[in-house]
Amino acid sequence: MIGLKSLLKKAWPATDACKHAEQAEHLAIADSLLAEVDYQIKELESMHREQDAERRRQETGVDYSWLVSVMPKTYDIPQLERLELEELCYKVNKVECGKIIALFRDAMIREHPVNEIARIMRSCVLQVIEHRPHEESMMEWMAKRTMSLSNLRIRISPRVEPTAGSDGIEDVEMQNTQHREHRAMSVPDFSVTRLPV
Repeated sequence: MIGLKSLLKKAWPATDACKHAEQAEHLAIADSLLAEVDYQIKELESMHREQDAERRRQETGVDYSWLVSVMPKTYDIPQLERLELEELCYKVNKVECGKIIALFRDAMIREHPVNEIARIMRSCVLQVIEHRPHEESMMEWMAKRTMSLSNLRIRISPRVEPTAGSDGIEDVEMQNTQHREHRAMSVPDFSVTRLPV
């Protein structure tokens, strides 16, 4: 006999698939944001190396860069700071990813020290998350709906009384006893006239 749990797992596997797809999406977003940080760090370091080599070349007049066989050590984000940044990037939606990268690249136009790049990304992520529209909870939604419904209560009087006009005529239909042949000025005349053939 098949167990109930295995039967339910076969019947509704979509919930696990949705969770895995959402997790994979958030991981991809976090990876892309961290890859952007790593790329900017490498670009900044290579720019500093080129500037140092050019400065040495101008001071000595000789280029010894072809003798260098070992690449200089690159900057690594401290582990705790990287984990905090990963956790923060995991909260980002796919719609916000482009905004964060654009903000980060705009901030990177000015030259910054290499150790501040991760903090700049962190501030960009926080800025986008803080400006995220507020999602109302179920209690807030219910409170707002009951308030709007309570304002809509109409008090209907059981007595019906005609209103009296300024000239003493009580009924609107009784105001004009003769039939009107022309339309009011606010309504256009759409009467059809036949043209002679």
